[in-house]
Amino acid sequence: MIKHKYILRLSISSIVIISALAIGTPAVFAQKPATKAAATQDAVISRLKTRADAEITRRIDALTTLLTKINAMKSLTSAQKTTFTDGIQSQITSLNTLKTKIDADVDIATLRTDVQSIMKGYRIFAVYLPQVNIMAHADRILVVIDEMNAVSTKLQMRIDETNAAGKNTSAMQNLMTDRGAKLTDASTQANNAITTVVSLTPDGFPGNKTTLQSAQKMLQTARQDLVKALQDMQQIRELLRKAGIQTNAKITPEPTKSAD
Repeated sequence: MIKHKYILRLSISSIVIISALAIGTPAVFAQKPATKAAATQDAVISRLKTRADAEITRRIDALTTLLTKINAMKSLTSAQKTTFTDGIQSQITSLNTLKTKIDADVDIATLRTDVQSIMKGYRIFAVYLPQVNIMAHADRILVVIDEMNAVSTKLQMRIDETNAAGKNTSAMQNLMTDRGAKLTDASTQANNAITTVVSLTPDGFPGNKTTLQSAQKMLQTARQDLVKALQDMQQIRELLRKAGIQTNAKITPEPTKSAD
């Protein structure tokens, strides 16, 4: 009898335990999908923030480099430099503010919108970078032109000396005329390139893309002019040598890369 009572109690206890487990099981298993979803969302948020920080840093570094280029330009006025540096500093400040906001974002939808704004709201690589590169290349071309004009003055003096000595200098003079024309056109093209892009703003993209392309073509023409002017100088020096006139006037313009 005692044995039967023990078995009965054991059976009732087992039923109670099993029932409790049965009741508690849905709650336990329900927690696992929720925990997994939260972990997945946290991973997405972390990945988006890491990507955003990298993109913002890349843009700030590019803008800082542009500031150095602008301050080194000789063809821009102080007012133009101030306009550009103020605009770029404003972009840097805005990017830092955006980074702070993104780092604090906890809602994934808000975070996605903020991350997308880096590409859509900051046209640094689309406008600022090619714009400043165009002006920097144009500025370099203008510096080279000044140097080549100084050489032209020396070459003309040698040609005049040769002419005074009774030697034929018509070929030399023709080359000098062509050289002068090429340097003048190169100067015009470089100045026009600067004037064309100096007032562009990121807000105008993509409508101002064709303007940037037009300025790049101007620089291409200017570089071609410099190459021809250099060839003219080399031919003049050779003719002077054959005429027995020595000249140390020499300049090789630094090759200018295509503006991006």
